[in-house]
Amino acid sequence: MSAELYMLRLRFETPRLYELGRRRHLPVREIDVGYLLHCALKELFGAEAPAPFTLVRTESRHLEVLAYSRRGVAELRDHARAFADPNVHGCCDIDALEQNVKRMPEAWPVAARLGFRVRACPIVRMSSDGPRWRKGAEVDAFLARCWKEEGQPVNRESVYREWLAKELERRGSARLVSLELKGFQRQPVVRRDHAGDRKTHVAERPDAMLEGVLQVVEGHDISTLLARGIGRHRAFGFGMVLLRPVA
Repeated sequence: MSAELYMLRLRFETPRLYELGRRRHLPVREIDVGYLLHCALKELFGAEAPAPFTLVRTESRHLEVLAYSRRGVAELRDHARAFADPNVHGCCDIDALEQNVKRMPEAWPVAARLGFRVRACPIVRMSSDGPRWRKGAEVDAFLARCWKEEGQPVNRESVYREWLAKELERRGSARLVSLELKGFQRQPVVRRDHAGDRKTHVAERPDAMLEGVLQVVEGHDISTLLARGIGRHRAFGFGMVLLRPVA
């Protein structure tokens, strides 16, 4: 896979996207759009489909997403033409990719400050069994802190700030300077297990819109951070870091 990183804008037809869900026997009334887009991207572009991605525009008949990809437009287009089901191929305007792609910088100046925005799923895995959870359970970082503090006041933004700082520290490419929680909701998400019958499960996960400033620590590693994304469920519409200048 190329070390180059591209940002793509992809346009999907909403009716065809939901028809894909129905053909795959997904619970369309309950399904989140992120899962539908995940399915479409995988069927179009294979195991190395663009990810992470984020939904940026919703209309009655079309959805637009931004996504990062290590593969160039020609490779993505050729894979879709060669292997995608015609119905799936028709749900995305593949030919428009040529006019909707840019190559990201290979490196960023060390110590530079960059504004960012990310739709994140700030969850933690519980390390042991407890009165309200089991070992390995995925829990909202805020809820886990509330359980730990046993009734003491807990600030959600502060918890998510600490969570994101640790995520960045593990990657080593940047450190968190500031953060604001711009939006929050509990989002139902659909997942399928990998057993033979591929059972479908619906669960709620925290859905947080985070904005702030980060400082570059390793300039060449920022593209790795962008390509990987932040947190869990990065292949389902969470975790795509969008950069912008600091005012």
